[in-house]
Order: sequence, then structure tokens, then C-alpha cells
Amino acid sequence: MKKISIQRMLVAFLVALVVSCSKDDKVAPDDLQNQNVAMVHLGPVLNEFTNQQNRQSLDGLPDCSDEAPGFAQISLTYGDDDTQVDVIVEILEDENGLFTAYDEDLEIPIPSGSNTVSVTLNEFFVWTNVDDAPGEIIWAAPMTGSDYAGFSDTPLPFSWELRAGSKNYINVDVLCFDDRLVNLYGYQFFDITPEVIYEVCFFANFCSDEGRHYTANYSLDIYYGSSANGIPLYTGEIPVTGEDGDFYADPLCLAIPGPQNEEADDAPYLYYEATLLDWEDNYGSASGEMISGTWSFNDIQALLNEDGETSEYFHAFFNCDDSNIPVDSDGDGIPDADDNCPNVANPDQEDSDDNGVGDACEPGNDDDGDGVPNDVDECPDTDPGVEVDEVGCESIQVPGRDIVVLNDANIFDENSMQDPNNVQFVKNLVNFTTTGSRNDGRTIMFDQGKNSACPQCEGIWGTMRNVIQGEGFSILDVSSTNGSLTSIPEDVKVIMLVMPNYHYTTEEINTLKAFASEGGRIIFMGEHELYYGGGIAVENQFLINMGAVLRNTGGYVDCLEFNGQPPIVIPSESIRSHPIMQGIDGLSIACASIIEPGEGDFALFYDTTNTHVLGGVAKIDTTPIRSSVEITSRKWRTSSSATLSGN
Repeated sequence: MKKISIQRMLVAFLVALVVSCSKDDKVAPDDLQNQNVAMVHLGPVLNEFTNQQNRQSLDGLPDCSDEAPGFAQISLTYGDDDTQVDVIVEILEDENGLFTAYDEDLEIPIPSGSNTVSVTLNEFFVWTNVDDAPGEIIWAAPMTGSDYAGFSDTPLPFSWELRAGSKNYINVDVLCFDDRLVNLYGYQFFDITPEVIYEVCFFANFCSDEGRHYTANYSLDIYYGSSANGIPLYTGEIPVTGEDGDFYADPLCLAIPGPQNEEADDAPYLYYEATLLDWEDNYGSASGEMISGTWSFNDIQALLNEDGETSEYFHAFFNCDDSNIPVDSDGDGIPDADDNCPNVANPDQEDSDDNGVGDACEPGNDDDGDGVPNDVDECPDTDPGVEVDEVGCESIQVPGRDIVVLNDANIFDENSMQDPNNVQFVKNLVNFTTTGSRNDGRTIMFDQGKNSACPQCEGIWGTMRNVIQGEGFSILDVSSTNGSLTSIPEDVKVIMLVMPNYHYTTEEINTLKAFASEGGRIIFMGEHELYYGGGIAVENQFLINMGAVLRNTGGYVDCLEFNGQPPIVIPSESIRSHPIMQGIDGLSIACASIIEPGEGDFALFYDTTNTHVLGGVAKIDTTPIRSSVEITSRKWRTSSSATLSGN
């Protein structure tokens, strides 16, 4: 069987919020009316597992934890001017459960002449308590458009009218996932009831009457119960299928609940039906055959492997004789009897010399023609003409075919740009020769979309932008929305992604990969963890999806003690040799997070102690992806009081 990481198995805490008011609150309802102030009060309502069909990706959610909640971080806006409220409040507990402590920042003023105000909940998440300070995120509210928005009747953001002196009852769901990263979410007072959710992955084969096995296309329905009369969890789910030399179908992975009604572990509590669908170029028309079955909780747990890191697929068969299911030793979906390399997974079955032995089993061959044999080549699909290193991977010194990762926006602000080294740094970033079609581009594109954490960057980068224009480039400013970055004008040579807070879609990732394969340079501008916070999750997920190994590990080093202080100067011994750093013997910064390069990546400059890497170049894989790649680790925390200097 094929294996998947159980980092995609999740535990979700479904949390709903309703209005209530503690007798210990500092502001009583009558006082609120007199002061034109209103408060929202919250309590629990448990969701049911129904209508869960609108799901997309599993990305952007925080780690599961058994630790107690300590703080809630809340972000909302109110009124016609969308006044922003960002606050971290302590979590308390009484006989009724958990709730957030009173905080005056959550007193919402009612406009003069009115008795209501519109409030929009934008972000909400829960932290543990570490030494009386926020530690790790453990719960987060689902966002509209996310894979698990279907678990909430009101995914964020949503709005309601708050009336002075009244009690408003608001339902909000909060989910907590295993090994997940999250953007910031928020709300007001709440009570919490946990509910456990797991993930099952489904894979199917179809057998012709002659006994030949094919990867199957199918439609899957799952019900809570022992038959189709149960509660529908999913209907009409279809796997991603395609052809890249051979036909493939990605496993269909879906979230499912654990037993809800005290069913015994060996008692069926889930029922599935899978219906074979047509696949014209593969096996042709389908007979409409349907297979069905039930799962007990023991069946779900049995899919987990002893290593605690992987899980088996549930493998179903259409029209296949159970006694004649072929052996697939390497788990690539091709039976050993038909596999030209039965002990090494090679679903593409490529055989360049047509000798019946798959290329994956023939050491010494050089499939990508880069001069490095397959048995040594760590990057066997390198594009033609790309300069490679000793292990067959693209040389990081080739300009333009990489991602430059910087995590201090103040490196380009007015103060830092008084340093001639910073001016040269900007010139080096935009002036380079590459092998692709982007070499002749004369446009530098800044994308401050996806709810950028630095909307003010354009204003504090005036000198830097003037330097770029002085080098003969024009500037294109865009503000991409979710899923909109699917084309890049032909004249763009460099694109800078400025602190996005929303994840990039698969199509956007592939657009940026294509841009890089054409020689375009991508610069990702992040920040230190006290400012960028949850955006570091977005940054690292982006790097993973782009095929990079380099990561932003958080932290904050070489920081100014107060706004207006002169920049920190990185000394010459902290500067590394690279074309981007040519002619630079120092660099002015204000505060940066730490990055961890991977093998083949390149450090540009270290901190003032020459200990931590603060800027680097990440090698990427320009091969398109079919779905987002999982992120596996993170460590960062955020502060509501952090700011960029120079603002």
C-alpha cells in the first residue's frame, strides 16, 4: 500500500460562541447603554457533521495540543470606518467552562445618534500560557474558503449588528489541527467543547474482465451510520486524475469524525459507497459498478502505522477478484507482473532505451542530460541548459532561477537606504543576467496583496523605488487577492512578494514556478516573528510549495531598541560571497528573523555576531505541483505591540 504522513491526520476542536455576561464584568448592561458602549458575550454550541462538501486545502492551521488554553488573540473591526481592534486577553475558567477575561479594548462604542454598531470578526486564535505570556497556538477559527469552512455555519470573517445594552448570541466554530500552521484568527468571550476528527484516504483500482488492473476514477459518498440512510458527510467526492506519461489518480483524503454516539470500537459507524466513473483514455466507459462497506473505529485506527508518522490508504477494488489481487512490491500502483522496475517506485514506467528495464533501475543513465548519472543525480528532472552542481542540481549561483528570502522590511526604508551598501544591494537584486526569457525584462513588480502585513511598505520604500527606477526599470504595483496571481506580464524581471497573510493557491504556485523557470527572480519579503507572527507560516508554506528547503525559523535579532534609533550595521565579516552581495562590505537593518538554509541554498548575510543567517537564496524546483505540499514544523510567536521602525 501507499503511505501518507499522518501529519495530515487531524484533531479538530469545534468551538461555538454565544453571548452571556458574568456577574464579575466591570461594565453592567445598564452602564453600557448610558455610555453608548456594547459588549459581546459568548458560550458553546456544538456543530453537527452535516453538509461538509465544500473543502479545499488542508493548509494554514495550528498544531494540536493537549495543553490548556491561556490567551485568546482577537481581531475585529467595527463601525462605518472599520475601526480596528487587536487584543490579547487572558482565558479564565469557571464552573461553566472556559471564557475570555474582561478587557476594556472589547468595549465597542455605539455611534452618537444610534443604538447599534456593525461589528466584523476577522481573526481569532488561542494560545497556551508560557510564563504568563502567549506560548503556542492550539486553536483557530476557520476562515471562509478554507478546507474546513464547512464545519462552521459562520466561517470568518462575518458581521453582525451589536446593540447597546442588549445580549447578542453569536455562534463561531474553532478548529485545532495536528501539525498545522495558521494565520491569525479572532473573536470575543467563548466557551470550548472539543470534538475529534480524523482523516481517511481512499484509493481504488479497476480490473477489466480479462484481469488487467487500472487506476480507477470514481465518485465517493460517506455517511455517518451503517447505511446510506445515515447523515451524509460527503457526496460525490472525486479524486484528482490525470496523465503524465501514465495515468494517475491522487488518493482522495477526507476528514471524518470519530464515534459520536458511544459506538463500540469494533462497531460500524461509517458507511461508504464508491461508484466507478468513465475514464475514456484509460479503461474507457465504466459499467457504473458500485462498491460499498462500513468502517469501525478499529478500522480507522488500523490504517495508522507503528512508526507514528505514516498511514496506509484504504485500497478499494472494482471488478477485481480478491483472490487474484496482484502484488505491488514498490507501492507505485503498478503490479509487479507489469512493472518494469518492481522494487523501485516508478509510476511513470519510463524506459529511455526500450530494453524493458525502467530507467529508475538502470544506474549510470543520465535522463535529464545534465552530465550527472541518475544514480548520483539528486535532481533528475533539471531543465535543459541549466548549470548544475556536482549532484546534478541547479547551481545557486545562476541568477534569476531562485528565491531571495529577506525578513526585514526596514532594510529598504529611508534610514537604511542612506547606507551606500543598501543602495548597491538594491541594484544587485534587479541587475542580473539570466538564461531565460525574463532576462530582457525591464519591470519590477511589487505585490502587496493577500492581506499584506506591511501595507505601508510602499510608503517607506521611496528611496529604494527611486534607485530601481534610476537603473532603468519601471515599477508595477499590484495587490493580489486569493487565487488571482495566475499570470505575470512578460516584461517583469523581478517580483517581490511583500508579507502575504494568505496562502498561495496551487495555480499561483505554478505561475511563480513558471516565472522562475523563465529566469525571473522572486524575492520574498518577510519579517521578524514579533511583527509578522502567523505570516511566517504562510512564508514557510510558500517555500515548501516552491520546492525550497530554506525556512524562516522565527526569532528577532539585531533589533533597534526604539524607533528613530540609527540602523544596525551588519559588519563585513558577516557578508557572504554571492553576486547579490558584490561590492557590499556591510548592510544596515533594523530587526530580522533567522532563516535556516538547506543543502544547496546560499546565505547572503549573517547577523552582527556572524552566527545567524538573516538573508539567503533558496534553490527551488520549477516542476509544477498538483496540490499544496504539507508543512511539517514551525516555531514562532507574535506580539500585538510589534511595529516596523520608521513608520
